[in-house]
Amino acid sequence: MEQIKGTLNRIELIGWLGAEPEQRFTPAGVAVCSFSVATRRWIGRGENGERQVSTDWTPVEAWERLAERCGQSLCKGSRVRVIGSLHTRSWNDRETGQKRFKTVVRAEEVMFLNARMPEAPSTETEDVASTEDIPF
Repeated sequence: MEQIKGTLNRIELIGWLGAEPEQRFTPAGVAVCSFSVATRRWIGRGENGERQVSTDWTPVEAWERLAERCGQSLCKGSRVRVIGSLHTRSWNDRETGQKRFKTVVRAEEVMFLNARMPEAPSTETEDVASTEDIPF
């Protein structure tokens, strides 16, 4: 992960996919795989004293070979560990002209904690893919 002196942009998530990943290709033919990772956190106690949990959905994008690996190996319900950085894009809304923003985690490494692996007999397979193109 490349850093600029005095800054750090690093995100690490461990959670589950809530939907099938979406794989697409840019007009230049670059693979992109998008998925959301659900993580849970404690938010306090309810009136009855029970701890309350909230689920956060974080959008993730993987690019190039990492995108291809994610598209092949992940499915709804997969448990993953994602290491990456935050990226924010902006654009002007065509209908209203208002400036819009979207922040995603750009994955640099994805560990498949129980991914769909057709050749593996068990769903408890652990596999790692990264932007450094670790062979599999």
